[in-house]
Amino acid sequence: MKKQVEYLQKLFYDIWNDFGSVYLLVRFSDRTVIGRRGFTDDEKKQGLVLVFNNKTNAKLDWDGSGNLTCVLAFGTRKEDVYIHHDDLLGVFSKEAGVQFLRSDGGGEPAPAPEKGPEAGAGKQVVSISDFRKSKK
Repeated sequence: MKKQVEYLQKLFYDIWNDFGSVYLLVRFSDRTVIGRRGFTDDEKKQGLVLVFNNKTNAKLDWDGSGNLTCVLAFGTRKEDVYIHHDDLLGVFSKEAGVQFLRSDGGGEPAPAPEKGPEAGAGKQVVSISDFRKSKK
């Protein structure tokens, strides 16, 4: 697990430096603190996506276990953020066209993918097989 967090950190900085913005996918737990704001009810179920870009304070602290401490703005209010390493589920970038999702789920099994036309609606991960063209 420690190696996965190290890969996530390296990819996080590579994307941020090369493309100017990067996103972290964070799972809700009692170990992770998003300032006084906290998690909304939807975020408690689906997770929270944090955006890091050129407007973000670049002072981030990753401790030896992979826990992240930083200050982020939510609207006009700045919040002290502490993300436990088990709650870091992935890093991605639309601009770079890449994503890194932890398969260990931070210690909990990932939910099985849904099927049907609404699969992926409001979910964090959408199966790419739904978008492949079938040969007839």
